[in-house]
Amino acid sequence: MSLWWQTDMSSNERIKELILSSKKVAAADMAEIKGAMPLKKEFFARKLRDFVLHRYMLSPEDELPEDFGELTELSLSQSMKISPELVREFDLAKSCDGATSAMAKKVLLFMTIQRELGIELPAMESARLKSLSQLADMAWDEMLKAPDWNGKLE
Repeated sequence: MSLWWQTDMSSNERIKELILSSKKVAAADMAEIKGAMPLKKEFFARKLRDFVLHRYMLSPEDELPEDFGELTELSLSQSMKISPELVREFDLAKSCDGATSAMAKKVLLFMTIQRELGIELPAMESARLKSLSQLADMAWDEMLKAPDWNGKLE
């Protein structure tokens, strides 16, 4: 008898490999950002986009929405193998603390970006971000203020 949480091992191995591969490629994206001297804003925005999409296990080559909410739902739907509409429907129920899965995923992503870049994104403003380009602009502005990036940005 097979239980719902048991899947075939090859499927589990493929999922594990996909997660590890996405993290590895995202780490390479971040290494390119950190290694570029001087770092130009256009290059930064492009590589940060790639980093986010790889962390979300999405392909930068695909036609993807710019909207953060849609990207996050798409990432959740692909990882759970359900439709984005179903993710949205389940997320409407929310947890007891009021946070949706999409919100939690977005917050974890922002925390990773802050740690990797040595910056702090303004909490209230970052909660209102709607697009990847807005995220890149905000992160760039914070990097301009950060001592670790002094003289490295162009």
